[in-house]
Amino acid sequence: MSNFYKDIPQLRHHLTNPLMHRIVELKERCYADYGHYADAPADYDDAIDNYDKTLEIVGEVTADVIAPNAEGVDAEGPHCANGRVEYASGTKVNLTAMIQAGMNGMTMPRRYDGLNFPITPYTMAAEIVSAGDAGFGNIWSLQDCVETLYEFGNEDQRQRFVPRVCKGETMSMDLTEPDAGSDLQSVMLKATYDEQEQCWRLNGVKRFITNGDADIHLVLARSEEGTKDGRGLSMFIYDKRVGGVTVRRIENKLGIHGSPTCELVFKNVKAELCGERRYGLIKYVMAL
Repeated sequence: MSNFYKDIPQLRHHLTNPLMHRIVELKERCYADYGHYADAPADYDDAIDNYDKTLEIVGEVTADVIAPNAEGVDAEGPHCANGRVEYASGTKVNLTAMIQAGMNGMTMPRRYDGLNFPITPYTMAAEIVSAGDAGFGNIWSLQDCVETLYEFGNEDQRQRFVPRVCKGETMSMDLTEPDAGSDLQSVMLKATYDEQEQCWRLNGVKRFITNGDADIHLVLARSEEGTKDGRGLSMFIYDKRVGGVTVRRIENKLGIHGSPTCELVFKNVKAELCGERRYGLIKYVMAL
């Protein structure tokens, strides 16, 4: 049977790089999780074997499910209804298959139900998935936005959001606006602190947002009144369960149709600050 990992032996070269010894040692904290979690490796060889077998599963799911669905997904595409995105039927099947295989939250610590993989085997997995369907690869690989949330969010945010991503909920990074694309310091989506509700409120429009109707969003917004540059921008977490963001339209792209590229309207949307104010662009976007 076909396998998008085993059939491309050149991919495994990354796991044999001498630098992996130090990378794995750091990620596994000298194998401190061994004995506490069933899937925690005892040593370097055990860890590499774990990555190798996991990538075989990714390759199998890609060959058996994702790649065969790709043509149908590209033809059907997602559609916008009542301000929400409806994925193509094949995309839904792909998401379910990856969830059932346990391939979400790959780089997150085991205490949040992640696999605790270094970024190298994760990016190998993303390459494999994208080889089967680039559009679905866009959706699935946006799980790595959780790295920014994990690194700069507080512990309460980690406990609430990271396990959800590990269970298969999707993410997006909402950066671009009609007048702020490559020049992100021009972002004007407004963030205002609501003293009564003790939360932030977002108002404005985002455009060209990949997987724009995701479950959890990282949103770049202007929190500092009167500023016009990157020093007035902060990063916010928007949870779709809270509601308030409407998908105005899905872009009609030349290709990669399975991945919805959306225009989003924020109307007094409740959000929470991720990290510190004013570091949204100069620090947190750089970590995405």
